[in-house]
Amino acid sequence: MRANPWIILGRFWLGIAYAFMFLPLVVLVLFSLQKNRFPGFPLQGWTVQWYDKLFTDGTLLNALGNTLIVSPAAATVATLIAFFAAYAFNRFTFRGKTAFLALVTLPIIIPPLILGVGFLGLLARIHLSGTLFSVFLTHVVLITAPALAIIQLRLAQMPSALEEAAWDLGATEWQAVTKVVLPFALPGIFGAWLLAFTFSFDEFIIAWFVSGFQPTLPVAIYSVLVASIDPSLNAIGTIVFSISCLVLIGLELVLLPLLLGRNETDS
Repeated sequence: MRANPWIILGRFWLGIAYAFMFLPLVVLVLFSLQKNRFPGFPLQGWTVQWYDKLFTDGTLLNALGNTLIVSPAAATVATLIAFFAAYAFNRFTFRGKTAFLALVTLPIIIPPLILGVGFLGLLARIHLSGTLFSVFLTHVVLITAPALAIIQLRLAQMPSALEEAAWDLGATEWQAVTKVVLPFALPGIFGAWLLAFTFSFDEFIIAWFVSGFQPTLPVAIYSVLVASIDPSLNAIGTIVFSISCLVLIGLELVLLPLLLGRNETDS
């Protein structure tokens, strides 16, 4: 039996797409281990001196630590706000609902440069600029809107009869939210948190304005790039990539048994 040529062609283009996405990461790892200060081919020997420099200097690692403090906290708070806002938008009808929704999504429409200047002026007047807390506050404002969009899309798929049935069976409104709405919205909440975390982790412009002497990782990387070409950037990139892979593997190991167990229970 002859294989379908369209299937072969599709697999070929899929392979090219994956190579296009992952080849830069492979090159990043290789450059972090080569001896030459200026990355290029052919590779000139292998070394871990750039990792030693990374841990000896500590600037980029401290910035990574700041990012790993701010991003999960900002993503968690933004997702929590987004869930309750999405529930209110789907559950209730009130005056000014459309205008309020537009106001919530406004930060993702305004250019980050304008937002950064505005946040800097506001935080300076209330003496909060130049701290990690200021980065946290600005990131919460910025990433709440995309988290809201994902959770609202998930809640829009929930039949209103489910919550009404819970009330008919004697559940209070809070019990209906925690026992019916929240479990239904969990996939959307999880996806919203991941998206919010990614946005916060990568955000540079606003953090550059408000972080001061406690920079996040993108700000610290920019500062190093302005000064010189430092192979330690390849090393920190490899570490971040490794952390991302470990987190994804851990999530798969945690979520897959839960999903498989739920499917077996439903069947």
